[in-house]
Amino acid sequence: MSRLAGRLPWSQPRALALLAVALALGAPLRTMYHLVDVVGSPTQFLLVAGVALAAGAVLARLLHPVLALVLGVALFGAGLFWYVTNLTTDPPFGVLVADTLELLTGRRLLQIANVRLWVTSFVAAPVFLTTYFALRRWYVTAVAVASVTLSFFVLTTDASVVTTLLGVVGAVAAVGFGTLDSVTSGQAGTATDGASAPTVTDTDDGIDAGRRSVLAQLAAVIVVPTVVSRIPGVRGTAVSLLRGSGGTVEGSLVDAGNSLTVQGSLSLSPTHRFTVEADEPRYWRVGAYDRYTGDGWVRTGSPTAYDDGDRLDGQPADRTRELVQTYEVESAIGTVPAAWKPRRYEGDADVQVTRQDGLQPESGLESGDSYRVESEVVQASEAALRAAGDDYPEDIAGTYVQLPESTPDRVAETTATLTENAETPYQTALVVERWLKRNRGYSLEVSRPRRNVADRFLHAMSEGYCTYFATTMAVMLRTQDIPARMAVGYTPGESVGSNRWEVRGLHSHAWVEVYVEEWGWVQFDPTPAGPRQAAEQQQLDDDGDTDEAEATPTETAATPTPTPTETPEPGRTATAPPTPTRTRPPVERRTPGATATRTASEDDKQQLPGLPSREEAALGVIALLGTAAGLRHAGVPERVSRALWLRYQSPQRPEEDIETAFQRAMYVLGERHRERRSGETVRAYLDAVDADEDVRRLAELRERLRYGGSASAEAAAEAIDIADAVVAER
Repeated sequence: MSRLAGRLPWSQPRALALLAVALALGAPLRTMYHLVDVVGSPTQFLLVAGVALAAGAVLARLLHPVLALVLGVALFGAGLFWYVTNLTTDPPFGVLVADTLELLTGRRLLQIANVRLWVTSFVAAPVFLTTYFALRRWYVTAVAVASVTLSFFVLTTDASVVTTLLGVVGAVAAVGFGTLDSVTSGQAGTATDGASAPTVTDTDDGIDAGRRSVLAQLAAVIVVPTVVSRIPGVRGTAVSLLRGSGGTVEGSLVDAGNSLTVQGSLSLSPTHRFTVEADEPRYWRVGAYDRYTGDGWVRTGSPTAYDDGDRLDGQPADRTRELVQTYEVESAIGTVPAAWKPRRYEGDADVQVTRQDGLQPESGLESGDSYRVESEVVQASEAALRAAGDDYPEDIAGTYVQLPESTPDRVAETTATLTENAETPYQTALVVERWLKRNRGYSLEVSRPRRNVADRFLHAMSEGYCTYFATTMAVMLRTQDIPARMAVGYTPGESVGSNRWEVRGLHSHAWVEVYVEEWGWVQFDPTPAGPRQAAEQQQLDDDGDTDEAEATPTETAATPTPTPTETPEPGRTATAPPTPTRTRPPVERRTPGATATRTASEDDKQQLPGLPSREEAALGVIALLGTAAGLRHAGVPERVSRALWLRYQSPQRPEEDIETAFQRAMYVLGERHRERRSGETVRAYLDAVDADEDVRRLAELRERLRYGGSASAEAAAEAIDIADAVVAER
């Protein structure tokens, strides 16, 4: 290590401090890179960041700190100006301020349509200032800039917990190692009256102890949150390092808000949410998501207020038919379910209209509330849909074919192979829908993939639930430049009378909407219907909901809706309503989620644990190094080595064995009485501590060795036995 330190242009503490600053800055840069990657190529972002880094490194030797700070502020202002002037729209200043304030209160940057432009405009200032101050040895200031940048992304919830912890570790390390660098550089530069200044070598022991202390603190910063994450009440929350599970499908979909993350194992909720009356059963849609992030979805744009009685834009009247629904809320919900596409709303709660033409309440709905929705249902023949081309509106094509730049190429390759015989986008969607239904099983017990969800479900998983099916189908279609998005809401529910359905939390669902030229958004559902309904029914049975003694007359007399069947490709029509769940169908008893459309092999079921991410691996390495340094700082290795040396002596050469046995016995006497003083003879010491005859015999064997020049194996064995006995009585 010392040889390496001599070849470095900086001292070891400075090199470690700069590396720590890079780690602190790398956390927000990693978040920004992910944001850019989600919406396109990160080349421009990397170029701007690289230029800012080089400028900070060069000007660190030339520019006064005050001027550098002014330049950093100027870069921030220039970036803001560039962002505003390059927006495709011309929003008022008040709207920009309101959007910024929303970012500071939890709105994700991914909800901004021009997120790549925003990040590229923002990156130059923090990179320049952090680099400049780090190379000037102003480590606290450099860390402050990086930390403020990371804090902003924490407030927007775009920075993950692991990435945030990595930034905190870098900040703590930069301050610690920076302090050591300041001490060593100050000592090296201090010399008076012609005396030579002490070098880093003169203080190696102190610096080494300081490094170990900093590493031990870093290990604590990592280990403590990891341990806390395993507490049942913390695991799975926003502050947990561990991937949680155990929520409900409804909570992960309907209550996800503007940002939906694909979860692991989930359960079903039997809570009665609402009752709906309509002329036909439909999927009661809550909302849709347009931006795919790799591990979930984001709904971009801000909702607009809905004026009572207004009629929303829709298709020409000759292409649609009207469907009126009346909803009675049975338990508190934060959504406004409605058949697609809603045109008019009347109800107790004020609502807003999302960018994807969905309805959402301003404050939520309570039990007893009611509302009425007029929707339009597309009427199109199978032939008309199959004949539709790919001449999409610019805003549709520009938004709904987006994929992260890091999406593996094999997703597009697999999709192209599966759909090579499809002649139109609609046929392509039918093929993908049918393939997923037939080749993937349904289960609520799954392990959340660490990487691209669609890629993993397509190439590495055998089972999943609706979120996995819908996500994968939408992504597969987008790789073929077919506009698609994920929709969430509820299936029709349980028929409890003529044109009346009860909808529960377990009916929450995700499906796909595909844009068809001249017809708009058409619904597809790639999730196998039978296994999903079996899991729903099992949840009702487990909840005691099928007890005949508790059934109302209406429920027992209700006419069941026909059992759904898989839709064959040639028979699909856009005018047919979705097939609802029949009322309490008799199904085989099984564990929810255990049903699959195909029998998985034992190899499929035995999933290997996923590899850690780069951030997790880095934290693990730092934790191991810090733990080792902390143990060394506490003298644990020396104590362990000494304990092993005392208790276990394996025979070597007789001369070595006798000397080692003697030193072991003397160490125990030193602990028990006192250590032997300098210049004190062995005999005088043994007399002073009143040593027993065995120890005196051991001293005699050593004395013979020292003056006789040789020792026998028998004498060595006797010496080891005496030392073992002394240690055993310790």
